[in-house]
Amino acid sequence: MTFPNIGKRLLFVIPAIPVAWWIINAPFSITPTWIAIIRPGHLLIVVLAILAAWEYIGMLGLLYPKNGFWICYIWLALHFVMYFCDIQLPHYAAFWVLLLLVAIEAFRWGRLKKTRRWMRASLLFSGVAIIYMCAAALLNLYNDAFQHLFRIFRPPMLSQLGICLVVLAVCLCDSAAYFVGSSLGKHRLSIISPHKTIEGAIGGFAAAVITASIGWWFLANPVLPRGLGILLGVLIGIFAQIGDLFVSLMKRYFRVKDSSALIPGHGGILDRFGSLFFTAPAISIFSWIVGRLVHL
Repeated sequence: MTFPNIGKRLLFVIPAIPVAWWIINAPFSITPTWIAIIRPGHLLIVVLAILAAWEYIGMLGLLYPKNGFWICYIWLALHFVMYFCDIQLPHYAAFWVLLLLVAIEAFRWGRLKKTRRWMRASLLFSGVAIIYMCAAALLNLYNDAFQHLFRIFRPPMLSQLGICLVVLAVCLCDSAAYFVGSSLGKHRLSIISPHKTIEGAIGGFAAAVITASIGWWFLANPVLPRGLGILLGVLIGIFAQIGDLFVSLMKRYFRVKDSSALIPGHGGILDRFGSLFFTAPAISIFSWIVGRLVHL
């Protein structure tokens, strides 16, 4: 039973925990309020999204070395600015603009006959769109629909315990799946990733449900049923592992081991935070449904 790179993983995780706690809970805006309210947590999400896009575009660039994929950074930057300034286009219009930019890239830089323009356009559009949707869902955790699910604590550095709970449940789901799978795993979960096992998936799912249930019991808004914590954990346990498999599928397609080497022992942003990215939309939908049913 071995755990590769465990030392490097811990060297990243130990200092990252207090730093992440401070960034997520910091209650102040880093910009003047007359421009937009941008908290450190908002900025962290945007930075992670931009880096995730950089990793994805880098992998796509392995297939299409001559490209203008940078054009999508402009779309991402404009939409994050519009998000914080509360000037958001309808979703169909926003993705139509992205589609237009992707079409321009395909016809401008994909001029050779063997570049498979439709394939490169599809991969570029879908990758950037997914990253933006997931980042927008993470940003929405700071909005009322999610915030109303949890109690309000007066100490400033305890202001976002709901977000901390989701992040903790996702991370423990990933860690439990890794350690249980490495020590007890015998049955392969999917051909997408030969290292992921059914035993590991069960361990990760159990860790997510237990963490979310206990956290919900102490942190949830008193008007909400305590059993919703189990449902929250089930959602995290399922979608965190689907997100992990999705990133593995992506890397398998591009024939790379890691999305990048940004995080020692972990790989890249997509390797480490892909589960959280993929889980965020499910949590946002959960928050929206609960809010409508309970009229929060």
